[in-house]
Amino acid sequence: MGKGSRTRLSHDSEQVNANQGKASGKSSGKMLRNVAIILLVLAFAGVGIFGLLSKTGFLMGKLAAYDVGDQEISALEYRIYYKDAEINLITNYGSTLEMYYGVDFTQPLESQAYGDGTWGDFLHESAKASLLETYSLYGEALENGYTLVDENDPTYLGIMAKHNAMAKEYEMDLDEYIKNVYGSAVSLDDLQQSAKIYATATNYYNDYIDSIEVTEQEISDYYAEKSASFDLFTYRSYAFDYETVSYTEPTEGEEPEEGAPASQEEADALTEANIADAQAKADEFIEKVNAGADFAAVAEEYDAQNESEDTSADETEDPTLTTDAVLSSSSDIDLWLAEDGRTEGEMTTIDTGSSITVVCYVSRRLPEIPTATVRHILLTVDSVSDDATDEEKELSEQSDADAKAKIEEIYDEWKSGDMTEDSFALLAMEYSEDLGSVSTGGLIEDFSEGNMVAEFDEWCFDESRQPGDTEIVKSSYGYHLIYYVSPGDSEWRHIIISQLKLDSYNEYYETLTEKYPVTDHEYGQSLAY
Repeated sequence: MGKGSRTRLSHDSEQVNANQGKASGKSSGKMLRNVAIILLVLAFAGVGIFGLLSKTGFLMGKLAAYDVGDQEISALEYRIYYKDAEINLITNYGSTLEMYYGVDFTQPLESQAYGDGTWGDFLHESAKASLLETYSLYGEALENGYTLVDENDPTYLGIMAKHNAMAKEYEMDLDEYIKNVYGSAVSLDDLQQSAKIYATATNYYNDYIDSIEVTEQEISDYYAEKSASFDLFTYRSYAFDYETVSYTEPTEGEEPEEGAPASQEEADALTEANIADAQAKADEFIEKVNAGADFAAVAEEYDAQNESEDTSADETEDPTLTTDAVLSSSSDIDLWLAEDGRTEGEMTTIDTGSSITVVCYVSRRLPEIPTATVRHILLTVDSVSDDATDEEKELSEQSDADAKAKIEEIYDEWKSGDMTEDSFALLAMEYSEDLGSVSTGGLIEDFSEGNMVAEFDEWCFDESRQPGDTEIVKSSYGYHLIYYVSPGDSEWRHIIISQLKLDSYNEYYETLTEKYPVTDHEYGQSLAY
C-alpha cells in the first residue's frame, strides 16, 4: 500500500517471490466462488421480510455499525470490511485452515469454533481494526486539508484495479464478483465510495510516513541494540552426546528389566554420571585446542575413537564449521555467540539437554545485501507436469505463446506513449495478473537480493541496471514486463528505517484512538454476517 511497508493499513504482499504459488490462484478462485455462493445462500435462508430487507441493504445503509469520533459508519460499510477480511482469510489460508483447523467452508464461519470464540469473532476483530484505523486516518486527513479523492487518484485506481483483477482471477465480471463476495446489499457505487475513503486515508498515511525523519544516530543506536538480529555468525562446534536415563516403575509383581535403574534417584544419578563424562571429554577437547591443536583435527580424533567418522563426506568439508549463520533467540549456543566482546578463538562448553557441546567463536559480520524497487506487469502461463497429456502440453504451449504475444503488445503500448513510470503504473493496473501488486501499479518496493524468483532477481540486481531500464523477463510464473525504478538502502538499513518509522507511526496512532473514540452498534454489526 504505498511507501509505508509492513503496516496495519497494508494490503496483500507486494512480492512475487520464490515461495509464492501462482498456480494455486485458479483453484483458490474456484473455491472462493463456491464458498461465496454458499455463504450468500445461507445468508438468505430462513429469513423473514424484516431480515430480507436487512440483508438486501434497505436497513444496512441506514443503520450504524460504529461511530468513530463524529463519523457514523454504516452497517453496509462495515459489511465491506468484514467480507474483505473473510475473503482474505479464505484465499490466503483456505487450504491450511481446512487441513489443520478443520474449517468447513460450506458452513458459516460464524458458527465454527476458533480459540475462545469463533472464526466469525476473528473476522469481526480483523475488520474492526482495519475500519477504525482507516476512519481515524480519514478524519485526520480531512482535518489537515485533504479532500475525498476522485476517480483519477492513483491510489483509488489501484484499489479498483485490484477488484477487477480479483474478478478476472475468479472468472467473474465485476458485478458478479461484488454480488458473490459482498452480497446483493453492496453495489458498485458502494464499493467505489468505500475505496475513495480508503484511498484518502492511505494517501494521508503515506504522506505522514514520508514526513518522519530518521537520523543516522537513531539507526546506529537501533543496530547497536539489536545487532545480533542483523549480523551473520561463523563458529565451530563439536558435540559430546550423553544419554538421559529414564525410570519406569514396574507393574506390580514384575521385576525391573536387567540393567534398568531401580528408582528415579538411581536414574538421575546415572544421567548425571553421563553428563559428567561428556563434560570431561569436552574440557579435554578445549585443552588440546588451547595447546595448539587444530579444532577440526581434534574433532576427527574423537570421531575416530567413537567410530563415527562420516567416510561419505567430501574430504574438503569441515563438519565442525558453521559459516554465516543467522542466530535465534532461544538457543543457548546462539545466546553465547551473540554476547558482546566475543574474540576469535574464544571457547566454551554448553549443555544443550542432549549433549555437552564445545563452541568456538570465529567471527561475525553485518551483510550488505542490496535492495531495489521496481514495477512489473505479470502475465501468467498455464504450466503442466512432465506426465501431462499431449493435449495438456499443447494448451500450455498455446498459453505461453498468447502470454508472450500479449506482454509484447503491452510493451509496445508503453513505448508508444511517454515511457514514464506513471504510464507504466497505469498499464500495470490494467493488465497485470499479480494480485499482490496490481493495486500499486505493479510496485514492489525495497526487496532484497535473493528474495525473488531467480530470473526476476537476476535481472533486477544486474550490476549494469539503471533507473528506467525496462525489459520482458520470463520466469516460472510467466512473463514479466519490468520497469526498474531505483536501487535502495542495504537490507539492514531499510529494515531499521522502516521499523523506526512504524514505531513513530504507532505512537501517533495511539493518540488517534483517544481523539476518535469508538461507539459500537451491535445490531448494525450483526447485519454484516
